[in-house]
Amino acid sequence: MILTLTANPSLDRTIELSGPVLHGQVQRAVWAGQQPGGKGVNVSRAVAAADRDTLAVLPGDLDDPVLTGLDAIGLAHRAVPTGTPLRSNITVTEPDGTTTKINEPGSPLSRQTQNALLDLVAEQAVGASWVVLAGSLPPGVDDDFYARVIKRIRQLDRPPLIAVDTSGAPLAAALMASPDLIKPNAEELAELLNAAGLLHAAGLRDDSRAHSDCGASDSRDAAELHRPAEPLDTAELHAIADRLESSPQLAARATSTLLNARGPRPRSILATLGAGGAVLAQPDTAWHAQHPPMEVVSTVGAGDSTLAGYLLGLTDGREPDAALARAVAYGAAAARLRGTGVPSSADARTDAVTVMPLETSAAPLTGSPTAHTDTHTDDTSHRHEGTAPEAEEAR
Repeated sequence: MILTLTANPSLDRTIELSGPVLHGQVQRAVWAGQQPGGKGVNVSRAVAAADRDTLAVLPGDLDDPVLTGLDAIGLAHRAVPTGTPLRSNITVTEPDGTTTKINEPGSPLSRQTQNALLDLVAEQAVGASWVVLAGSLPPGVDDDFYARVIKRIRQLDRPPLIAVDTSGAPLAAALMASPDLIKPNAEELAELLNAAGLLHAAGLRDDSRAHSDCGASDSRDAAELHRPAEPLDTAELHAIADRLESSPQLAARATSTLLNARGPRPRSILATLGAGGAVLAQPDTAWHAQHPPMEVVSTVGAGDSTLAGYLLGLTDGREPDAALARAVAYGAAAARLRGTGVPSSADARTDAVTVMPLETSAAPLTGSPTAHTDTHTDDTSHRHEGTAPEAEEAR
């Protein structure tokens, strides 16, 4: 059984337009829909669609639209009452696959509610194979909440494996508890390496910028992820993310650098690279998986389906590289669906995915990062290579 915890669930509303967004003008939608969502909920929905056991744990009152939506689709769930409505997220999609998301912050969770969630997860995790801690944290919840959950679960007699899919400070804090798996996108991976002072060691910051880390980039380690670090400015963050998405080899080096740093660290990393596919890294090995070009309808939830596909592969007894192929197939299938759609096993074309081993050496890279072959065409089909990145992974 795969159990998921979504600390900040939402009612995901999608509006599909017939053309690009026209700022300041009135436009009519050609389609609209809504689903109960949040990253953990989406993972559970994808697992359930594969006829595998799953349980979604979340805060929320029984009459909240998110909870009644879960009842309507028959998804097994347990909730801790909050006395406040859950948030709504709005997604606007354009014909070329461009996705714009507007996410509400969510309602604050009291300390009592947080403790009740932690108790419920620990209780329901008994006998589970994986526990997925996913999504953003609502107001009033400390950044170390997921780390606290990990430590609590690890106190069980036979603790399940733990995957974390969040971003920013909650992700950095969760790494202090050494989860079994993290699933960052390219920007989140760059932020983690920056917080650890490892951008230069990973080949993502040149010598001219190394002095900005006070000459200590290679000496700091993952144990320092909890310490405040100067964030990357938006331009540099996007530039680094673009390099990671266009070079699987560079992404392998980046993930390997983090995995082999001193101190607490994840045991494996599933890094989603948008149109560049995904890299799966373990301390001494890595693979890259890529899906052929396809038409993208909506990228929202594609990363959640990617994680679900990977865990389904592992729980079915697949080797890591085969599980990676299933992950990328699931992410690509989700990107072909409207709204926060989740694919079935039949939708995921694992046989179409190419998986290649990668060199994980931390030796300095020579030359420029591997050039990305842009297979996007200018015709009306709007085809993209692989699964496009989500508008906001943590949600």
